[in-house]
Amino acid sequence: MQAMMSMPFLYRFRDALATLPSVLILAILIFAGIQKAVKIQPHIDDSLVQIALTEPEPPTPPAAAPAPPTPVAPQEAKPQAVAKPAPQPPPRPTPPQTVTATPLSNTPNPEVAAPAPPKAVAAPIAAPPAPPQETPPPAPAAKPSNASIEASYISKLRAHLNSIKRYPTGREASQQRPQGKVKVWFVLNRDGTLVEQGIDESSNSMLLDEAARKTINRATFTAFPESSWAGEATHRFSAELEFIPGAG
Repeated sequence: MQAMMSMPFLYRFRDALATLPSVLILAILIFAGIQKAVKIQPHIDDSLVQIALTEPEPPTPPAAAPAPPTPVAPQEAKPQAVAKPAPQPPPRPTPPQTVTATPLSNTPNPEVAAPAPPKAVAAPIAAPPAPPQETPPPAPAAKPSNASIEASYISKLRAHLNSIKRYPTGREASQQRPQGKVKVWFVLNRDGTLVEQGIDESSNSMLLDEAARKTINRATFTAFPESSWAGEATHRFSAELEFIPGAG
């Protein structure tokens, strides 16, 4: 009963069932083609390509056409004058010479001239000796200027005073221990004797000022150089003395 009921149903869809295998095969082919298309991978070339930018070469300038040679006018050859030889006179005939035989004898012939005595050879004249060359005298040494002489004398005076200065002694000096500079002045004769002296700038300490005066009185000064302070019988000098405790 069931077979009978199923037969009409299959019979009614027989055309669709007949095309079912073809549809399945077509679907399988389409699916396989899609899978194959999906599996296709693009081919990528990993090789590096280097692109270089080059400037176009400048066009070569056309070569300048050589200048045509300048035609040179042919120079006309000038005929050279040929010197003609001067006509020579014909040679004169030589007259015949007669040879006379002269007998030999021991008597000297007075006509034969005696040999001339030898000439005296003049002796060469000796050249006079050259005068000795005079050696120029040596140039005198440059004398120092008066300014340099005076500056040297003043520096020696100041060095002498600083070498003989003495720091003040006594109870007051040991208690106060003053320190400072004293600028003194003094006048000297040309022979170096002391005329007078005084203080230009005080150190604000009576002990140091008195020590500076004693230094001037104790000093021995030399005479002035001859070329220094010309026309001055005396000259005024100045010096600066620095007193430091414990320095002497």
